[in-house]
Amino acid sequence: MSELQLKEVREVVCKARASSAPGPSGTSYKVYKYCPKLLLRLWYILRVFWRRGRIPDQWRVAEGVWIPMEENSTQLDQFRIISLLCVEAKVFFSAVSKRLCTYLAENTYIDTSVQKGGISGMPGCLEHTGVVTQLIREARENKGNLSVLWLDLENAFGSIPHKLVQFTLTKHHVPSRCRDLIADYYSNFRMRVSSGAITSSWHKVEIGIITGCTISVTLFSLAMNMLTKSAEPECRGPRTNSGQRQPPIRAFMDDLTVMTESVPGCRWILKGLEELVEWARMRFKPAKSRSMVLRKGKVVDKFRFNIADTAIPSISERPVKSLGKVFDCSLRDTTSIQSTCTELDGWLKSVAKSGLPGKFKAWVYQHGILPRIMWPLLVYAVPISTVETLERRAPAVELNGDNTGKMLYRAAVLVFLVGVTDGVKVFCNATRPHGDVNVTQCFGPLGGAVERNVSNDVSISTASTTVSVCVDTTEAEAEDVTYADVSVLQAQGRQRVQRPTEVEYGHVKAATAPGFRQQTAETNVDCLYSQPRRTRP
Repeated sequence: MSELQLKEVREVVCKARASSAPGPSGTSYKVYKYCPKLLLRLWYILRVFWRRGRIPDQWRVAEGVWIPMEENSTQLDQFRIISLLCVEAKVFFSAVSKRLCTYLAENTYIDTSVQKGGISGMPGCLEHTGVVTQLIREARENKGNLSVLWLDLENAFGSIPHKLVQFTLTKHHVPSRCRDLIADYYSNFRMRVSSGAITSSWHKVEIGIITGCTISVTLFSLAMNMLTKSAEPECRGPRTNSGQRQPPIRAFMDDLTVMTESVPGCRWILKGLEELVEWARMRFKPAKSRSMVLRKGKVVDKFRFNIADTAIPSISERPVKSLGKVFDCSLRDTTSIQSTCTELDGWLKSVAKSGLPGKFKAWVYQHGILPRIMWPLLVYAVPISTVETLERRAPAVELNGDNTGKMLYRAAVLVFLVGVTDGVKVFCNATRPHGDVNVTQCFGPLGGAVERNVSNDVSISTASTTVSVCVDTTEAEAEDVTYADVSVLQAQGRQRVQRPTEVEYGHVKAATAPGFRQQTAETNVDCLYSQPRRTRP
Protein backbone atom coordinates (compact mmCIF):
# COMPACT_ATOMS: atom_id res chain seq x y z
CA MET A 1 0.00 0.00 0.00
CA SER A 2 1.16 3.50 -0.83
CA GLU A 3 1.44 6.33 1.68
CA LEU A 4 -1.64 8.18 2.86
CA GLN A 5 -2.76 10.90 0.50
CA LEU A 6 -3.91 14.34 1.58
CA LYS A 7 -7.18 13.74 -0.25
CA GLU A 8 -7.97 10.74 1.97
CA VAL A 9 -7.38 12.71 5.16
CA ARG A 10 -9.50 15.61 3.93
CA GLU A 11 -12.40 13.30 3.08
CA VAL A 12 -12.34 11.80 6.57
CA VAL A 13 -12.30 15.20 8.27
CA CYS A 14 -15.02 16.63 6.02
CA LYS A 15 -17.38 13.71 6.69
CA ALA A 16 -16.81 13.76 10.46
CA ARG A 17 -19.33 15.52 12.71
CA ALA A 18 -18.07 18.84 13.99
CA SER A 19 -20.01 18.32 17.22
CA SER A 20 -18.10 15.14 18.11
CA ALA A 21 -16.59 15.26 21.58
CA PRO A 22 -12.81 15.62 21.76
CA GLY A 23 -10.79 12.71 23.10
CA PRO A 24 -7.92 12.64 25.58
CA SER A 25 -5.93 15.00 23.34
CA GLY A 26 -8.55 17.73 23.80
CA THR A 27 -8.71 18.45 20.05
CA SER A 28 -11.97 18.10 18.12
CA TYR A 29 -12.71 17.65 14.43
CA LYS A 30 -13.75 21.28 14.24
CA VAL A 31 -10.14 22.41 14.60
CA TYR A 32 -9.06 20.56 11.48
CA LYS A 33 -12.23 21.49 9.60
CA TYR A 34 -11.61 25.21 9.98
CA CYS A 35 -7.79 25.24 9.97
CA PRO A 36 -6.48 23.91 6.62
CA LYS A 37 -2.85 24.50 7.56
CA LEU A 38 -3.21 22.42 10.71
CA LEU A 39 -4.80 19.69 8.63
CA LEU A 40 -1.80 19.80 6.30
CA ARG A 41 0.55 19.47 9.29
CA LEU A 42 -1.51 16.55 10.56
CA TRP A 43 -1.14 14.85 7.19
CA TYR A 44 2.66 15.22 7.41
CA ILE A 45 2.62 13.54 10.83
CA LEU A 46 0.31 10.73 9.70
CA ARG A 47 2.62 9.95 6.79
CA VAL A 48 5.50 9.50 9.22
CA PHE A 49 3.49 7.06 11.34
CA TRP A 50 2.48 5.14 8.21
CA ARG A 51 6.05 4.97 6.99
CA ARG A 52 7.48 3.81 10.32
CA GLY A 53 4.65 1.39 11.09
CA ARG A 54 4.47 2.51 14.73
CA ILE A 55 1.63 4.11 16.66
CA PRO A 56 2.39 6.76 19.34
CA ASP A 57 1.56 5.96 22.94
CA GLN A 58 -0.76 9.00 23.15
CA TRP A 59 -3.07 7.29 20.64
CA ARG A 60 -3.25 4.06 22.62
CA VAL A 61 -5.30 5.43 25.50
CA ALA A 62 -9.06 5.82 25.80
CA GLU A 63 -11.66 7.09 28.24
CA GLY A 64 -14.62 4.70 28.54
CA VAL A 65 -18.14 4.82 29.94
CA TRP A 66 -20.54 1.96 30.70
CA ILE A 67 -23.67 1.61 28.53
CA PRO A 68 -26.42 -0.88 29.51
CA MET A 69 -27.26 -3.54 26.90
CA GLU A 70 -30.49 -4.71 28.57
CA GLU A 71 -33.33 -3.21 30.57
CA ASN A 72 -32.79 -3.04 34.33
CA SER A 73 -29.11 -3.92 33.97
CA THR A 74 -27.46 -4.61 37.32
CA GLN A 75 -24.57 -7.00 36.57
CA LEU A 76 -21.29 -6.00 34.97
CA ASP A 77 -21.77 -8.37 32.03
CA GLN A 78 -24.98 -6.51 31.13
CA PHE A 79 -23.03 -3.38 30.22
CA ARG A 80 -20.87 -2.43 27.26
CA ILE A 81 -18.01 0.06 27.15
CA ILE A 82 -17.98 2.89 24.63
CA SER A 83 -14.62 4.59 24.28
CA LEU A 84 -13.56 8.15 23.59
CA LEU A 85 -10.30 8.27 21.63
CA CYS A 86 -7.99 10.90 20.20
CA VAL A 87 -9.35 12.58 17.08
CA GLU A 88 -5.98 12.26 15.31
CA ALA A 89 -6.03 8.49 15.80
CA LYS A 90 -9.60 8.29 14.51
CA VAL A 91 -8.66 10.24 11.39
CA PHE A 92 -5.67 8.00 10.74
CA PHE A 93 -7.50 4.72 11.23
CA SER A 94 -10.52 5.95 9.26
CA ALA A 95 -8.27 6.31 6.24
CA VAL A 96 -6.69 2.90 6.93
CA SER A 97 -10.14 1.33 7.38
CA LYS A 98 -11.34 2.75 4.07
CA ARG A 99 -8.30 1.30 2.32
CA LEU A 100 -8.85 -2.04 4.01
CA CYS A 101 -12.52 -2.13 2.95
CA THR A 102 -11.57 -1.30 -0.63
CA TYR A 103 -8.96 -4.05 -0.65
CA LEU A 104 -11.39 -6.63 0.74
CA ALA A 105 -14.15 -5.62 -1.68
CA GLU A 106 -11.92 -5.70 -4.76
CA ASN A 107 -10.69 -9.18 -3.86
CA THR A 108 -14.20 -10.38 -2.80
CA TYR A 109 -12.88 -11.54 0.58
CA ILE A 110 -16.12 -10.47 2.33
CA ASP A 111 -19.36 -12.02 1.13
CA THR A 112 -21.78 -9.09 1.36
CA SER A 113 -24.75 -11.44 1.00
CA VAL A 114 -23.77 -12.90 4.39
CA GLN A 115 -22.06 -10.12 6.36
CA LYS A 116 -23.19 -6.54 5.82
CA GLY A 117 -22.32 -4.93 9.13
CA GLY A 118 -19.45 -2.49 8.93
CA ILE A 119 -19.37 -2.52 5.12
CA SER A 120 -19.70 0.95 3.64
CA GLY A 121 -22.69 1.43 1.36
CA MET A 122 -24.43 -1.81 2.37
CA PRO A 123 -27.97 -1.40 3.82
CA GLY A 124 -27.66 -4.62 5.80
CA CYS A 125 -30.44 -4.13 8.38
CA LEU A 126 -33.16 -3.55 5.81
CA GLU A 127 -31.99 -6.21 3.37
CA HIS A 128 -31.45 -8.96 5.96
CA THR A 129 -34.80 -8.24 7.59
CA GLY A 130 -36.52 -8.21 4.21
CA VAL A 131 -35.04 -11.57 3.18
CA VAL A 132 -36.01 -13.26 6.46
CA THR A 133 -39.52 -11.81 6.24
CA GLN A 134 -39.90 -12.93 2.63
CA LEU A 135 -38.80 -16.50 3.37
CA ILE A 136 -41.17 -16.76 6.34
CA ARG A 137 -44.06 -15.36 4.30
CA GLU A 138 -43.42 -17.77 1.41
CA ALA A 139 -43.21 -20.75 3.79
CA ARG A 140 -46.49 -19.72 5.43
CA GLU A 141 -48.35 -19.12 2.16
CA ASN A 142 -46.99 -22.21 0.38
CA LYS A 143 -47.35 -24.43 3.48
CA GLY A 144 -43.64 -25.18 3.39
CA ASN A 145 -40.99 -26.08 5.95
CA LEU A 146 -38.51 -23.62 7.42
CA SER A 147 -36.22 -23.56 10.46
CA VAL A 148 -34.86 -20.24 11.73
CA LEU A 149 -32.41 -19.46 14.53
CA TRP A 150 -31.63 -15.98 15.81
CA LEU A 151 -28.29 -16.21 17.65
CA ASP A 152 -26.69 -13.61 19.86
CA LEU A 153 -23.05 -13.58 20.97
CA GLU A 154 -22.32 -12.76 24.58
CA ASN A 155 -20.24 -9.57 24.85
CA ALA A 156 -19.07 -10.02 21.27
CA PHE A 157 -17.06 -6.80 20.99
CA GLY A 158 -15.41 -7.22 24.35
CA SER A 159 -14.53 -10.91 24.02
CA ILE A 160 -13.04 -11.25 20.53
CA PRO A 161 -9.33 -12.15 20.95
CA HIS A 162 -6.61 -10.04 19.36
CA LYS A 163 -5.02 -13.23 18.03
CA LEU A 164 -8.21 -13.95 16.10
CA VAL A 165 -8.03 -10.52 14.49
CA GLN A 166 -4.42 -11.09 13.44
CA PHE A 167 -5.22 -14.58 12.18
CA THR A 168 -8.11 -13.19 10.12
CA LEU A 169 -5.93 -10.48 8.56
CA THR A 170 -3.29 -13.06 7.64
CA LYS A 171 -5.91 -15.45 6.29
CA HIS A 172 -7.25 -12.73 3.97
CA HIS A 173 -3.75 -11.77 2.75
CA VAL A 174 -3.91 -8.22 4.08
CA PRO A 175 -0.60 -6.41 3.35
CA SER A 176 1.96 -6.68 6.10
CA ARG A 177 2.23 -2.92 6.62
CA CYS A 178 -1.44 -2.72 7.56
CA ARG A 179 -1.21 -5.82 9.76
CA ASP A 180 1.80 -4.45 11.62
CA LEU A 181 0.07 -1.12 12.28
CA ILE A 182 -2.97 -2.85 13.76
CA ALA A 183 -0.83 -5.23 15.84
CA ASP A 184 1.21 -2.35 17.23
CA TYR A 185 -1.98 -0.40 17.99
CA TYR A 186 -3.47 -3.22 20.08
CA SER A 187 -0.17 -4.31 21.66
CA ASN A 188 -0.18 -1.84 24.56
CA PHE A 189 -3.61 -0.21 24.58
CA ARG A 190 -4.72 1.21 27.93
CA MET A 191 -8.15 2.35 29.11
CA ARG A 192 -9.93 3.63 32.16
CA VAL A 193 -13.68 3.66 32.74
CA SER A 194 -15.87 6.24 34.46
CA SER A 195 -19.23 5.77 36.12
CA GLY A 196 -20.72 8.84 37.73
CA ALA A 197 -18.05 10.43 39.90
CA ILE A 198 -15.91 7.27 40.08
CA THR A 199 -13.06 6.63 37.63
CA SER A 200 -11.05 3.44 37.55
CA SER A 201 -7.30 3.21 37.21
CA TRP A 202 -5.61 2.58 33.88
CA HIS A 203 -5.67 -1.05 32.75
CA LYS A 204 -4.32 -2.82 29.69
CA VAL A 205 -6.80 -4.10 27.10
CA GLU A 206 -5.73 -7.68 26.34
CA ILE A 207 -8.96 -8.94 24.76
CA GLY A 208 -11.75 -7.36 22.74
CA ILE A 209 -11.81 -4.61 20.16
CA ILE A 210 -11.89 -0.92 21.04
CA THR A 211 -15.47 0.27 20.68
CA GLY A 212 -15.42 3.77 19.25
CA CYS A 213 -12.30 3.15 17.19
CA THR A 214 -12.88 3.73 13.48
CA ILE A 215 -11.15 0.54 12.35
CA SER A 216 -12.59 -1.82 14.98
CA VAL A 217 -15.89 -2.26 13.12
CA THR A 218 -14.12 -3.44 9.97
CA LEU A 219 -11.91 -5.85 11.93
CA PHE A 220 -14.87 -7.34 13.77
CA SER A 221 -16.89 -7.77 10.57
CA LEU A 222 -13.96 -9.49 8.89
CA ALA A 223 -13.50 -11.92 11.79
CA MET A 224 -17.22 -12.73 11.95
CA ASN A 225 -17.30 -13.24 8.19
CA MET A 226 -14.57 -15.87 8.50
CA LEU A 227 -16.47 -17.72 11.25
CA THR A 228 -19.83 -17.70 9.45
CA LYS A 229 -18.38 -18.74 6.09
CA SER A 230 -16.58 -21.64 7.78
CA ALA A 231 -19.89 -23.06 9.04
CA GLU A 232 -21.77 -22.72 5.73
CA PRO A 233 -20.76 -26.12 4.23
CA GLU A 234 -22.74 -27.92 6.95
CA CYS A 235 -26.04 -27.39 5.09
CA ARG A 236 -27.59 -25.45 2.22
CA GLY A 237 -29.92 -22.53 2.72
CA PRO A 238 -33.59 -22.28 1.73
CA ARG A 239 -34.81 -21.55 -1.79
CA THR A 240 -37.20 -18.71 -2.64
CA ASN A 241 -40.21 -18.97 -4.95
CA SER A 242 -38.11 -17.47 -7.73
CA GLY A 243 -35.70 -20.41 -7.45
CA GLN A 244 -32.80 -18.46 -5.94
CA ARG A 245 -30.85 -20.29 -3.25
CA GLN A 246 -30.22 -18.15 -0.17
CA PRO A 247 -27.18 -18.53 2.13
CA PRO A 248 -27.95 -20.48 5.31
CA ILE A 249 -26.29 -17.89 7.57
CA ARG A 250 -26.76 -14.14 7.56
CA ALA A 251 -24.90 -11.80 9.87
CA PHE A 252 -25.03 -8.16 10.80
CA MET A 253 -22.07 -7.62 13.08
CA ASP A 254 -22.69 -10.05 15.99
CA ASP A 255 -26.36 -10.81 15.16
CA LEU A 256 -26.56 -14.15 13.33
CA THR A 257 -29.61 -15.62 11.58
CA VAL A 258 -29.57 -19.28 10.51
CA MET A 259 -32.21 -20.43 7.98
CA THR A 260 -32.62 -23.94 6.58
CA GLU A 261 -35.49 -26.00 5.21
CA SER A 262 -34.93 -28.91 7.62
CA VAL A 263 -34.42 -29.17 11.36
CA PRO A 264 -31.37 -31.52 11.10
CA GLY A 265 -29.67 -29.05 8.76
CA CYS A 266 -30.24 -26.26 11.26
CA ARG A 267 -28.77 -28.45 14.03
CA TRP A 268 -25.66 -29.17 11.94
CA ILE A 269 -25.04 -25.48 11.29
CA LEU A 270 -25.64 -24.64 14.96
CA LYS A 271 -23.16 -27.31 16.03
CA GLY A 272 -20.58 -26.03 13.55
CA LEU A 273 -21.03 -22.43 14.71
CA GLU A 274 -20.79 -23.49 18.34
CA GLU A 275 -17.50 -25.28 17.71
CA LEU A 276 -16.07 -22.32 15.79
CA VAL A 277 -17.14 -19.80 18.42
CA GLU A 278 -15.68 -21.99 21.17
CA TRP A 279 -12.43 -22.23 19.20
CA ALA A 280 -12.39 -18.43 19.04
CA ARG A 281 -12.84 -18.31 22.86
CA MET A 282 -16.27 -16.71 22.52
CA ARG A 283 -19.72 -18.04 23.32
CA PHE A 284 -23.38 -17.63 22.44
CA LYS A 285 -26.01 -16.33 24.83
CA PRO A 286 -28.98 -18.77 24.79
CA ALA A 287 -31.24 -16.47 26.81
CA LYS A 288 -31.18 -13.80 24.07
CA SER A 289 -31.31 -16.30 21.18
CA ARG A 290 -34.57 -17.54 19.64
CA SER A 291 -35.74 -20.44 17.47
CA MET A 292 -38.66 -21.02 15.12
CA VAL A 293 -39.74 -24.13 13.20
CA LEU A 294 -42.43 -24.06 10.51
CA ARG A 295 -44.08 -27.30 9.43
CA LYS A 296 -46.58 -27.05 6.58
CA GLY A 297 -46.73 -23.31 7.08
CA LYS A 298 -47.49 -23.42 10.81
CA VAL A 299 -45.32 -22.84 13.88
CA VAL A 300 -44.61 -26.02 15.86
CA ASP A 301 -42.94 -26.29 19.28
CA LYS A 302 -41.95 -29.94 19.38
CA PHE A 303 -38.41 -29.23 18.08
CA ARG A 304 -35.82 -27.74 20.43
CA PHE A 305 -32.30 -26.43 19.86
CA ASN A 306 -29.61 -26.34 22.54
CA ILE A 307 -26.44 -24.35 23.10
CA ALA A 308 -24.09 -25.93 25.65
CA ASP A 309 -26.95 -28.01 27.10
CA THR A 310 -29.11 -24.88 27.46
CA ALA A 311 -32.36 -24.76 25.49
CA ILE A 312 -32.98 -21.84 23.14
CA PRO A 313 -36.41 -20.25 23.75
CA SER A 314 -38.84 -20.33 20.83
CA ILE A 315 -40.72 -17.31 19.51
CA SER A 316 -43.91 -18.88 20.87
CA GLU A 317 -42.52 -18.34 24.37
CA ARG A 318 -40.91 -14.96 23.78
CA PRO A 319 -40.93 -12.94 20.54
CA VAL A 320 -37.59 -11.75 19.19
CA LYS A 321 -36.60 -8.33 17.92
CA SER A 322 -33.95 -8.74 15.25
CA LEU A 323 -32.45 -5.74 13.44
CA GLY A 324 -35.35 -3.50 14.39
CA LYS A 325 -38.21 -5.88 13.53
CA VAL A 326 -40.25 -8.05 15.90
CA PHE A 327 -40.96 -11.67 14.92
CA ASP A 328 -43.63 -13.64 16.82
CA CYS A 329 -45.54 -16.89 16.43
CA SER A 330 -48.38 -15.24 14.49
CA LEU A 331 -46.00 -14.68 11.53
CA ARG A 332 -47.77 -11.40 10.85
CA ASP A 333 -47.11 -7.73 11.56
CA THR A 334 -50.50 -6.96 13.10
CA THR A 335 -49.31 -6.81 16.71
CA SER A 336 -46.28 -4.67 15.84
CA ILE A 337 -48.39 -2.25 13.80
CA GLN A 338 -50.86 -1.87 16.67
CA SER A 339 -47.98 -1.26 19.06
CA THR A 340 -46.58 1.40 16.72
CA CYS A 341 -49.96 3.15 16.55
CA THR A 342 -50.24 3.08 20.34
CA GLU A 343 -46.76 4.55 20.74
CA LEU A 344 -47.57 7.30 18.24
CA ASP A 345 -50.73 8.19 20.18
CA GLY A 346 -48.72 8.42 23.37
CA TRP A 347 -46.09 10.65 21.78
CA LEU A 348 -48.68 12.97 20.26
CA LYS A 349 -50.54 13.27 23.56
CA SER A 350 -47.30 14.07 25.37
CA VAL A 351 -46.51 16.82 22.86
CA ALA A 352 -50.05 18.21 23.06
CA LYS A 353 -49.92 18.34 26.88
CA SER A 354 -46.39 19.77 27.03
CA GLY A 355 -47.58 23.38 27.06
CA LEU A 356 -44.96 24.41 24.50
CA PRO A 357 -45.66 27.06 21.85
CA GLY A 358 -46.84 25.81 18.47
CA LYS A 359 -43.54 26.18 16.66
CA PHE A 360 -41.77 24.14 19.35
CA LYS A 361 -44.40 21.43 19.07
CA ALA A 362 -43.76 21.40 15.34
CA TRP A 363 -40.03 21.02 15.96
CA VAL A 364 -40.61 18.10 18.36
CA TYR A 365 -42.89 16.45 15.83
CA GLN A 366 -40.41 16.92 12.97
CA HIS A 367 -37.22 15.94 14.76
CA GLY A 368 -38.49 13.60 17.46
CA ILE A 369 -41.62 11.77 16.38
CA LEU A 370 -41.23 11.48 12.60
CA PRO A 371 -37.78 9.81 12.64
CA ARG A 372 -39.03 7.26 15.20
CA ILE A 373 -42.14 6.38 13.22
CA MET A 374 -40.42 6.06 9.84
CA TRP A 375 -38.54 2.83 10.60
CA PRO A 376 -41.57 0.75 11.71
CA LEU A 377 -43.47 1.94 8.65
CA LEU A 378 -40.56 0.82 6.51
CA VAL A 379 -39.98 -2.69 7.88
CA TYR A 380 -43.62 -3.67 8.52
CA ALA A 381 -46.32 -4.18 5.89
CA VAL A 382 -48.47 -1.23 6.95
CA PRO A 383 -51.72 -0.81 4.97
CA ILE A 384 -52.41 2.55 3.33
CA SER A 385 -55.57 2.92 5.41
CA THR A 386 -53.53 2.64 8.60
CA VAL A 387 -51.11 5.30 7.39
CA GLU A 388 -54.02 7.62 6.62
CA THR A 389 -55.40 6.96 10.08
CA LEU A 390 -52.06 7.90 11.62
CA GLU A 391 -52.09 11.13 9.64
CA ARG A 392 -55.55 12.04 10.93
CA ARG A 393 -54.40 11.44 14.49
CA ALA A 394 -51.81 14.19 14.22
CA PRO A 395 -53.58 17.12 15.88
CA ALA A 396 -53.39 20.73 14.80
CA VAL A 397 -51.08 22.90 16.85
CA GLU A 398 -52.59 25.66 18.94
CA LEU A 399 -50.53 28.66 17.92
CA ASN A 400 -52.52 31.67 19.19
CA GLY A 401 -52.44 33.32 15.79
CA ASP A 402 -48.93 32.17 14.83
CA ASN A 403 -49.56 30.75 11.36
CA THR A 404 -45.88 29.99 10.87
CA GLY A 405 -45.85 27.10 13.32
CA LYS A 406 -49.07 25.73 11.87
CA MET A 407 -47.56 25.75 8.39
CA LEU A 408 -44.50 23.84 9.57
CA TYR A 409 -46.58 21.28 11.45
CA ARG A 410 -48.87 20.53 8.53
CA ALA A 411 -45.90 20.41 6.18
CA ALA A 412 -44.27 17.79 8.38
CA VAL A 413 -47.45 15.67 8.29
CA LEU A 414 -47.54 15.87 4.50
CA VAL A 415 -43.90 14.86 4.26
CA PHE A 416 -44.60 11.88 6.49
CA LEU A 417 -47.46 10.66 4.30
CA VAL A 418 -45.77 11.09 0.94
CA GLY A 419 -42.54 9.51 2.15
CA VAL A 420 -44.32 6.40 3.42
CA THR A 421 -47.24 5.69 1.11
CA ASP A 422 -45.54 6.42 -2.19
CA GLY A 423 -42.01 5.26 -1.39
CA VAL A 424 -40.30 8.55 -2.24
CA LYS A 425 -37.71 10.68 -0.55
CA VAL A 426 -38.94 14.05 0.65
CA PHE A 427 -37.26 17.38 1.28
CA CYS A 428 -39.09 19.88 3.49
CA ASN A 429 -37.82 23.43 3.32
CA ALA A 430 -38.93 26.89 4.40
CA THR A 431 -36.98 30.15 4.19
CA ARG A 432 -36.74 33.02 6.60
CA PRO A 433 -35.69 36.25 4.93
CA HIS A 434 -37.04 38.62 7.62
CA GLY A 435 -37.49 36.58 10.77
CA ASP A 436 -40.57 34.56 9.85
CA VAL A 437 -39.63 30.88 9.63
CA ASN A 438 -36.50 28.88 9.10
CA VAL A 439 -36.38 25.08 8.91
CA THR A 440 -34.61 22.63 6.63
CA GLN A 441 -35.15 18.95 7.23
CA CYS A 442 -34.89 15.77 5.15
CA PHE A 443 -37.30 12.87 5.43
CA GLY A 444 -37.76 9.58 3.64
CA PRO A 445 -37.69 5.82 4.08
CA LEU A 446 -33.90 5.83 4.25
CA GLY A 447 -33.50 9.31 5.70
CA GLY A 448 -31.73 10.52 2.56
CA ALA A 449 -31.79 13.94 0.98
CA VAL A 450 -32.46 14.90 -2.61
CA GLU A 451 -29.11 14.56 -4.38
CA ARG A 452 -29.81 16.78 -7.36
CA ASN A 453 -32.50 19.24 -8.42
CA VAL A 454 -33.73 19.59 -12.00
CA SER A 455 -34.45 22.93 -13.68
CA ASN A 456 -37.69 22.64 -15.63
CA ASP A 457 -40.55 24.76 -16.88
CA VAL A 458 -42.78 26.19 -14.16
CA SER A 459 -46.53 26.75 -14.53
CA ILE A 460 -47.92 29.57 -12.37
CA SER A 461 -51.56 30.33 -11.68
CA THR A 462 -52.27 33.88 -10.44
CA ALA A 463 -56.06 33.83 -10.79
CA SER A 464 -56.49 33.65 -7.03
CA THR A 465 -54.58 34.35 -3.87
CA THR A 466 -53.24 30.79 -3.92
CA VAL A 467 -50.17 30.27 -6.08
CA SER A 468 -49.44 26.69 -7.17
CA VAL A 469 -46.14 25.85 -8.86
CA CYS A 470 -45.69 22.35 -10.30
CA VAL A 471 -42.37 21.14 -11.70
CA ASP A 472 -42.35 18.32 -14.24
CA THR A 473 -39.46 16.41 -15.80
CA THR A 474 -39.08 14.65 -19.12
CA GLU A 475 -38.17 11.00 -19.60
CA ALA A 476 -34.75 11.91 -21.00
CA GLU A 477 -33.91 14.01 -17.93
CA ALA A 478 -35.19 11.30 -15.60
CA GLU A 479 -32.65 8.87 -17.05
CA ASP A 480 -29.76 11.25 -16.44
CA VAL A 481 -30.49 12.30 -12.88
CA THR A 482 -30.90 10.45 -9.63
CA TYR A 483 -34.23 11.99 -8.71
CA ALA A 484 -36.96 13.89 -10.55
CA ASP A 485 -38.40 16.75 -8.52
CA VAL A 486 -42.04 17.68 -8.03
CA SER A 487 -42.77 20.79 -5.98
CA VAL A 488 -45.87 22.57 -4.76
CA LEU A 489 -45.68 26.06 -3.26
CA GLN A 490 -48.68 27.63 -1.60
CA ALA A 491 -49.16 30.97 0.07
CA GLN A 492 -52.04 33.18 1.07
CA GLY A 493 -51.49 36.89 0.49
CA ARG A 494 -53.13 40.28 0.38
CA GLN A 495 -51.91 41.00 -3.12
CA ARG A 496 -51.67 39.05 -6.32
CA VAL A 497 -48.30 37.42 -6.92
CA GLN A 498 -46.80 38.06 -10.33
CA ARG A 499 -43.58 36.03 -10.11
CA PRO A 500 -42.49 33.40 -7.59
CA THR A 501 -39.18 35.21 -7.08
CA GLU A 502 -40.89 38.17 -5.42
CA VAL A 503 -41.84 36.37 -2.23
CA GLU A 504 -40.59 33.64 0.01
CA TYR A 505 -42.89 30.67 0.59
CA GLY A 506 -42.91 27.76 2.95
CA HIS A 507 -42.92 24.81 0.59
CA VAL A 508 -42.77 21.05 0.45
CA LYS A 509 -40.69 19.38 -2.22
CA ALA A 510 -41.23 15.69 -3.03
CA ALA A 511 -38.61 13.90 -5.12
CA THR A 512 -39.49 10.73 -6.97
CA ALA A 513 -37.00 8.15 -8.16
CA PRO A 514 -36.92 7.25 -11.89
CA GLY A 515 -39.62 4.73 -12.61
CA PHE A 516 -42.04 6.02 -9.97
CA ARG A 517 -45.09 8.01 -10.94
CA GLN A 518 -44.72 11.74 -10.42
CA GLN A 519 -46.14 12.98 -7.16
CA THR A 520 -48.31 16.04 -6.62
CA ALA A 521 -48.88 17.58 -3.25
CA GLU A 522 -51.92 19.60 -2.23
CA THR A 523 -52.13 21.28 1.13
CA ASN A 524 -54.45 23.77 2.75
CA VAL A 525 -51.91 25.37 5.01
CA ASP A 526 -52.18 28.95 6.22
CA CYS A 527 -48.92 30.65 5.33
CA LEU A 528 -47.73 34.14 6.10
CA TYR A 529 -49.02 37.05 4.10
CA SER A 530 -47.02 37.35 0.92
CA GLN A 531 -45.00 40.53 0.63
CA PRO A 532 -42.69 41.57 -2.21
CA ARG A 533 -39.05 40.86 -1.55
CA ARG A 534 -37.05 43.90 -0.62
CA THR A 535 -34.17 44.58 -2.96
CA ARG A 536 -31.21 46.81 -2.39
CA PRO A 537 -31.06 49.95 -4.54
